[in-house]
Amino acid sequence: MAAAHIAQLNIGVMVAPTDDPAVAEFMDALDEINALADESPGFVWRLQTDEGNATDIQIFPNPLQLVNMSVWETVDDLKTYVYRSPHVEYFRRRAEWFERDDRRVALWSIAPGTIPELSDAVRRVEFLERHGPSPYAFGFGTPQPPLLFETTDLDDPDTVALVERLNAELASVATEPNELHFGLTSPEITGDQGRMVRARLDGELVGCGGVRRIESNVGEIKRMFVDPVVRGRKIGAAILDQLEQASIELGLDRVQLETGVHQPEAIALYERAGYDPIEPWGVYLESATTSRCFAKAL
Repeated sequence: MAAAHIAQLNIGVMVAPTDDPAVAEFMDALDEINALADESPGFVWRLQTDEGNATDIQIFPNPLQLVNMSVWETVDDLKTYVYRSPHVEYFRRRAEWFERDDRRVALWSIAPGTIPELSDAVRRVEFLERHGPSPYAFGFGTPQPPLLFETTDLDDPDTVALVERLNAELASVATEPNELHFGLTSPEITGDQGRMVRARLDGELVGCGGVRRIESNVGEIKRMFVDPVVRGRKIGAAILDQLEQASIELGLDRVQLETGVHQPEAIALYERAGYDPIEPWGVYLESATTSRCFAKAL
């Protein structure tokens, strides 16, 4: 079995409603083009309603903004369908039916047997637009090694090993006795209390992070770690994005976190992700001179 499949989301704004004569040729061809996809080598799955397409799925305020999402065995399989099948004729004419400047696309790796969620897919597109191509989200011209995420907990030895590496790194630069805050337990990151994820890049574990509920609507990001070998490839930003999505799924509308003055890269990561400085709280009051706390509304 393949190590990963490829998911894609295509967002476009139509020039007219789906029942308008201006887009009738496109709408009339949908069944044929979708059937072609279904029969193409490497096709796995596509988003559709009982009508056989996704034109009735509305997730944006603009009713003309449509989504197309599918899963393929490889990027090459998807490319073959898009550019080397009868589909390409409609692709070349897309400006007749869709606004030229409003097409948004992202590809990402997904575990075989997994169906992507639209909420995650939209975040991948937004991530690509903010950060450029990375293993978390990329385009046809910038293929990446597979980056996959797994839910985990602190009873898993491999996850514990990642956390121990994080602890050692933090301890090596600590200068104050109250500076280190390692506290996190499995019950805090399971069920409706929180979530912990770890990342595999090309099959190798390279990072982890968790979120725990600290108030009914507030979560705290904890235990963020990325293997130094893969830093600079936006893995940390990807883990953070997954934790924010998990927080929303947990019903949280705000997340907070603490990092230290000796972690300038972490501070820069959180600032780029839209986190604002806040005053230390709770146990971090004991390390107010070395703690840097941040928060973000979700």
